Amino acid sequence: MCTHLLYSVSGKRNLLFIPGPVEVEEEILLASSKPVVNHRGKIFHEIFDDTKRKLKEVLLTKNEVVILTASGTGAVEALAANFAPGRKALVVNSGEFGSRLAETLKVYGAEVVEVAAELGSAPKLEAVVSQMDSVKPDVVAFVYNDTSPGVRLSYARELVKEAKSRGALILVDAVSAVGGDELRIDAWGIDALAGASQKCLAAPPGLSFVVLNDEARENMSKDVKSVYFDLRRYLEYSAKSETPFTPAVTLFYAFNSALERILRFGVEKWISMHVERAAALYRAFAALGLTPFVEEEFRSRTVLSFTTPQSVNAAEFRKALIEKYDIEVAGGLGKLKDRIVRVGVMGRIPMRDIVALVTAVGLEMKERGVEANLPEALAELAKLATYEHL
Repeated sequence: MCTHLLYSVSGKRNLLFIPGPVEVEEEILLASSKPVVNHRGKIFHEIFDDTKRKLKEVLLTKNEVVILTASGTGAVEALAANFAPGRKALVVNSGEFGSRLAETLKVYGAEVVEVAAELGSAPKLEAVVSQMDSVKPDVVAFVYNDTSPGVRLSYARELVKEAKSRGALILVDAVSAVGGDELRIDAWGIDALAGASQKCLAAPPGLSFVVLNDEARENMSKDVKSVYFDLRRYLEYSAKSETPFTPAVTLFYAFNSALERILRFGVEKWISMHVERAAALYRAFAALGLTPFVEEEFRSRTVLSFTTPQSVNAAEFRKALIEKYDIEVAGGLGKLKDRIVRVGVMGRIPMRDIVALVTAVGLEMKERGVEANLPEALAELAKLATYEHL
């Protein structure tokens, strides 16, 4: 079994293949056990600056970064609080988190127009551009990788280019994409981006961050209806190597360790690992009788979604994986509840755990009368072994 130190009070643990949080390596968990220090003192100043420096390296950005003690939703809300008031926003909606983004922008005073598609797809770029020309938004916002249906906005770079050419600010929820997919914040011209610690960056949950370029900082609302999410406060305190409010000190240690792990591995190699692993697992699960829910152009590289054969109830299938194999995958959200199975594959996952997942799925499908080719599925994993020693 995996050597990660994730156990219940009873001593039992499950392998996590959910959309986050993810499995955390032992060295990172141990880093969080360091003593709590004064968050206004020299020791924390050093860990704050070092974490911020490493985060910018991992994100391949020279833009300003602020770190929040909050979930990824908190970082997205910070975007809304600082850029929504009094503005017209066009939201590209590919799932539940796109809907949440639109809702959050509305709460903070934006006039929101949504461009949506059927579940399992994304709006076509041409339709989005047409709406831009019609609506003339001040802000264009989207979720790069919506984990609820497992949809990746594959034309993100082109979308940013089209929006920027029309003078719109770009807001991106990249919580489940940073570190696990192609993303060039500076080169693409993304103005403001939200991310979090507990997905592809493979740290414990509890920290999130916002990346801001010069244009974003110059165009933040002067009427922010939030104290905690007022990014000007964070920028002011960040210059002093602090946060405006008490941070989760021990999570900074863990996050720092996780970022160091990625830098040792190599940022580009870390991203490639996610991309190649997803491709191999799509092929492996197809050999086991599962059908990808999302059309190929928009399939996520970090959370894979599948429909089961008619003879296999998705909820019962997930329950069996937990009870018989100690493996957790996720169901759908909202309208997709119990209609799909979602498999989170973020962070560095030992090969033995991936093999355990594929084997468990194959055995369970066979038991339910599905023609599952387990040898073929396992053969698809062979090339992933190149990452095992890193």
